[in-house]
Amino acid sequence: MNIFRLLGDLAHLISKGILIFSIHRNKSAEGVSFLTQAMYALVFLARYPDLFYRFVSLYNTTMKIVYVVTAFYVLILMHSIYPRSTEGRLAWQITAITLALAALVGLIFNYVFTFTEIAWSFSIALEAFCVIPQLILLRETSVPTVITSFYLLALGSYRALYIPNWIYRYFTEGIVDPIAVTFGIIQTALYLDFAYVYYSRQRIKLRDGVLVDSEDYERGWIIRWFRRREGASLQSEEGAAEEGRIALPVDDAEPRPAPPKATARAEPPTAT
Repeated sequence: MNIFRLLGDLAHLISKGILIFSIHRNKSAEGVSFLTQAMYALVFLARYPDLFYRFVSLYNTTMKIVYVVTAFYVLILMHSIYPRSTEGRLAWQITAITLALAALVGLIFNYVFTFTEIAWSFSIALEAFCVIPQLILLRETSVPTVITSFYLLALGSYRALYIPNWIYRYFTEGIVDPIAVTFGIIQTALYLDFAYVYYSRQRIKLRDGVLVDSEDYERGWIIRWFRRREGASLQSEEGAAEEGRIALPVDDAEPRPAPPKATARAEPPTAT
């Protein structure tokens, strides 16, 4: 193991510790995406099934167990102990799409068509896009979030340090993993986009968190892309309603005026 891999693992572990500490300290999980954390837990389950049948080293086994345990501990804190933010329809849709695409990647792009290799490829692809529901939630939230700059720095350092790790392994061992490198670059790009938005317009710090508004996160390219798609869908629905292709609810429609009552036509006077 080289120094870059070691530092990357430690940065990942520190990010987990900071998140757990912040949730306990604030007695809240507001601003933390439950969907993102659930996908992270799924990533570790899919990546480490060899815990049950293969021993590489004490360090390797310990780190895998810590990753799995901390991921599910965060889910327990958010689901059963502390209040958390409610995530909207867009975040759920993106999560479903991400899971489906990651499963497709696992089935198509793998080195050996076995369960463990498919699960590993699935976990690599899924981890690259786990942060998107978190980005969406932070754009929509208007309450203080427990996510801190230290957490973001540690999480970003974890993935950024893997890039020199790949370069080091290429020149010293002649090893290149196309799947890990491709999705690792995508994940790093998403983290950089998030960091740019976060640090460009940081708001008032409250409860060791940051109060943000939706305008801060519209600067990132990934959020702008989702907003354009969401806006196009909304405009399509409004246009369909105007054309009469979507029936409006009866309660929301304006009452129509009652037709005038018919009056009997006066008969002409008869001659006498």
